[in-house]
Amino acid sequence: MDALEQLKAAKTLDQFAPLLGFTPKGLSYILYVVKSEAKYSTFEIPKKTGGTREIKAPIPQLKLLQLRLSKLLEQCVRQIRAEKKNYWQASHGFQQGKTIVSNAKAHKRRRFVLNIDLSDFFGTINFGRVRGFFIGDKSFALSPTVATIIAQIACHDNTLPQGSPCSPIISNLIGNIIDVRLLALARDTNCTYTRYADDLTFSTNKKLFPTEIAINTFGAEWKVGKRLESEISRLGFSVNQAKTRMSQRRSRQTVTGLVVNAKVNVEIEYYRAARAMCNALFRTGKYFRPSDKLEDATDNLAPLEGTLSHIHFIKSRRDRSARVNKLAKEASEFRQPHAPLALYRRFLVYKNFVAPTAPVIVTEGTSDIAYLRCAIRSLGKDFPLLAPSKDGVQTPSVNFLRSTPTVREVLNLGNGAAGQASLVAQYSKLIEGYTSRPLKFPVIILCDNDDGPKTVFKNAKTKASVEISTTTTEPFYYLGDNLYLVKVPEGTPPQILEIEALFAQSVLDTKLDGKAFDMKKEHGNETAYGKVVFAEKVVKPNWKTIDFSGFAPLLERLQGCVEHYQKIVLHSSSTAEAPSAAA
Repeated sequence: MDALEQLKAAKTLDQFAPLLGFTPKGLSYILYVVKSEAKYSTFEIPKKTGGTREIKAPIPQLKLLQLRLSKLLEQCVRQIRAEKKNYWQASHGFQQGKTIVSNAKAHKRRRFVLNIDLSDFFGTINFGRVRGFFIGDKSFALSPTVATIIAQIACHDNTLPQGSPCSPIISNLIGNIIDVRLLALARDTNCTYTRYADDLTFSTNKKLFPTEIAINTFGAEWKVGKRLESEISRLGFSVNQAKTRMSQRRSRQTVTGLVVNAKVNVEIEYYRAARAMCNALFRTGKYFRPSDKLEDATDNLAPLEGTLSHIHFIKSRRDRSARVNKLAKEASEFRQPHAPLALYRRFLVYKNFVAPTAPVIVTEGTSDIAYLRCAIRSLGKDFPLLAPSKDGVQTPSVNFLRSTPTVREVLNLGNGAAGQASLVAQYSKLIEGYTSRPLKFPVIILCDNDDGPKTVFKNAKTKASVEISTTTTEPFYYLGDNLYLVKVPEGTPPQILEIEALFAQSVLDTKLDGKAFDMKKEHGNETAYGKVVFAEKVVKPNWKTIDFSGFAPLLERLQGCVEHYQKIVLHSSSTAEAPSAAA
């Protein structure tokens, strides 16, 4: 049976618990033994529009239970959508393949754009509503017992808490009831309708906006029309009248924070604020957020990175025409605007290379990162510069350059060894031009000792002025600034070795579903599994029992880089000079 059929077939807690990967006893303990007040921790986060939003974070056991419920319901929704093509048609929040961009795109180039906000959307979805939905909805029609258990897992203090992993999908399921009604209203009035969580948007090119949806009362003030307000109130929700906004073609039109007049774009003030924050950061090492007081300058890069990532996500959309995108040479070609991309690149260079908070390791692939993280956790007590002791516990203190498509694209680095070679070649130029230039920690390029990094060795040789090849055996190579190159230990005599050779043969011989590990493959095929699977399903789950002693020589080399660079920084501080290749 598929997931939805299994869910419908479950009639008791004993039958339902296994669907979530729990024993009946374990599920009962979380629901009925753990006290209600102990299930969540509560904190507040600031809203962009002012005020705060209360977040309730579930305890780990309950969070896992809610994650499992969310995944089960997602499987059910996929099955429903396979049969009902228009299911969740209007909703763009909390689902794969839809974003604020897809929500805003539906309302481009319209005469009228109306934005409506529902009051206390999550808080209005209470225990009875969740339970009643899963009993009464035709697609689910669950047993009352199972529907009650789902509501008990999902709700707290008779509401759907913001912070629960299953609140988004349940709010979408119940929000779909709103969507069905309002899509019918939109069709009747020749409008387009979408919803993103509690934000409802209607748009049209009609000369007059339909009074069933909104009416203009005193020139510039718009209020929700009687039919729309009636539909919303009939469903147990209410409109936040203070956030009802009508925008017309000659003014700026926004949907979920994005401008939609001609193309989907960020607001110019949002980008200018990000640019100003970056300029302050690159000059002083700190920046002010728009809402900060003068004494609240911060060096926390996470909020600014989130802002720049959001801008990049919007600006890199490939849904623009050649007419709009003036840089395009033909309709099929896309080039995103240069200035936002360059700003994001400068930020990532600053974060990862100029002002890292710990030594940075640049690996050839993502599987290497998993190996090293596990090895450092296992052997950390022997390498205090990689995993310093805190309260008697060794805590890994090493950063890795994230090898994601976005990071590679923005930093203009290729995949694997090609990206490492490019980084070595342009490193000095990349990190120049920053007034704030702490360079407190080394950046270490880590390569296999094989022919793959041939260009890395060639580029590094010009920086280090020494021979670098698969047969050279220096523990590390200093390339100037705060940059180092480390190879996987070559063995005696030197031989071609990849990082996987540091594992014991018994680990490399691990079978998965009858398949053997092939270290030459990245992912694998029908006969063998590759490095990514080896890292995720063999190394990470079993790191406590795997013998990582083969990694000790490599960790010695990495720690050697940190020790060497500490001496350079101390020397530079005493002479008031920045680190250089001659240090």
